[in-house]
Amino acid sequence: TQSLCCRLGCRLFPDGTAHSFYEVTLNGTAFLSFHVPNATWERRWPGGDAVAAYAEGELMKYPTTTRDLQHFLNTTCVDILRAQSAGTGKRSSRSHAPLVLGLILGTIALLGTVVGIFLCTGGSC
Repeated sequence: TQSLCCRLGCRLFPDGTAHSFYEVTLNGTAFLSFHVPNATWERRWPGGDAVAAYAEGELMKYPTTTRDLQHFLNTTCVDILRAQSAGTGKRSSRSHAPLVLGLILGTIALLGTVVGIFLCTGGSC
């Protein structure tokens, strides 16, 4: 059994700065992360990382998706937090829900496919 977990979001600090992240773990070990400032995927898998290298290469083949993810994490996510912290009551997250859901499901499906293909073709970690 393989367990692939994705965690993404952003954090707004009291001084007004923000930090966005997207991290992927495989069986509880750091696998891949998305480097938000330059919209690239980075391997985090320790030791033999053929699976992570393959997944990274496959994910980097989709520049539009990585730019959309970068925009969501740097702009949309932070704007939602700022709107909530300002107490405006405006629920800006509703208009972005389809984008968020699409990005999450698409990335999970893509990573699952990459890992599945690698494992089914005789790869080992």
